[in-house]
Amino acid sequence: MNFMDFHCHLDDPAYDNTRSRIINECFDSGFSAIVTVTDPCEIGSLEKTRDILKLHENIFCIIAIHPHHADQYHPDIERAIISYVENQRAIAIGETGLDYHYNHSDPENQLNVFKRQIAIAAELNLPLVIHAREAENRVLKILESEKFPLPVIFHCYSGNRDQAREILNRGYYISVSGIVTFKKAIELQDIVREIPLNRIFTETDSPYLSPDPFRGKVNNPLRVKLVAEKIAEIKGISVSELNQAINNNFDHLFS
Repeated sequence: MNFMDFHCHLDDPAYDNTRSRIINECFDSGFSAIVTVTDPCEIGSLEKTRDILKLHENIFCIIAIHPHHADQYHPDIERAIISYVENQRAIAIGETGLDYHYNHSDPENQLNVFKRQIAIAAELNLPLVIHAREAENRVLKILESEKFPLPVIFHCYSGNRDQAREILNRGYYISVSGIVTFKKAIELQDIVREIPLNRIFTETDSPYLSPDPFRGKVNNPLRVKLVAEKIAEIKGISVSELNQAINNNFDHLFS
């Protein structure tokens, strides 16, 4: 069925005993691609992701300093990002942005690191994958002020409808996670109804955010099927039609 998990964390220790099996099950069941996230601030992430990329030719990665880790920024980390992009199947800079919900790093440091990573993406001619939590408007303003000219994907979208409309009006993309399956996610479901098929991706953000009926349990990329099924139901189309659109979007951005 050509399912795609556009955003997951296969380097997470939660998969240390199941990683190969899950990946094999995904591609044996007809997955077209998996995009995993690596972060140079997380110990062992780069090395583990390098090994993960060897497991299948249709596993890709994105790389950046997560907003939670902005306080750890150092020029050596920036150099590590650039080197990794040059030597691995890194297709975007991400996830990068601002997180004003948890504020695990100083907001000013988050802002400065985000701007640096926007510059890196522009220099390397790569799209941006955005993490925005209670900071969507600020992120949009920064993208505008920095004049970032390349594609932008807002991952695990959790903003409101007006922000989603502004994202789409700019030609950006929205990636939808298992949150869309939650019974109380009415606004997100309404937003999904409005997202054009040529601006949408599916993701799990696993091992987090397992969709219903597995909410609260360790998530994995296989469950992107439940995300796709819910989106297709909301939009009144077949899962096959949705997946074809998502794969077209991927090919348009990354081929």
